[in-house]
Amino acid sequence: MQQIRIVALDRFNWELALALRLRPEQEAFVPSVLYSLAQAKFEQLHPYGIFSDQEMVGFLMYGEFSGICWINRILVDHRFQGKGVAREALSQLMSALKKRLACREIRTSYAVENKVAERLFASMGFEPVGDSSGEERIVRYEGR
Repeated sequence: MQQIRIVALDRFNWELALALRLRPEQEAFVPSVLYSLAQAKFEQLHPYGIFSDQEMVGFLMYGEFSGICWINRILVDHRFQGKGVAREALSQLMSALKKRLACREIRTSYAVENKVAERLFASMGFEPVGDSSGEERIVRYEGR
């Protein structure tokens, strides 16, 4: 069984994230890692690499805004999808966020067409927030 862990990106490991690739049909669902890293700098977001043993296999990022912790990004390299990597990484992140008093609620969003994300977040206890019309669905997790 692979050992999945999330590690904060820093000046020593951030470039590993640039090599992550999605399947072509998934690229419209999530901004690139490079864009995400730039966004993190300007919006006070926290980027993490998802590692399987010693190899970076994914990326995730979150931010804290007025008591709501937003999971802004999660992606797993196409070679490692379907192996439970995203579920384990999200579980680790959510466990850490639940311990933070600043996080009354955890939210995320995903493209309405992204059925894989829809199933993943629903299976982890996320529920839709109001009417999610348009191209993006917003969901929240309130459990502790």
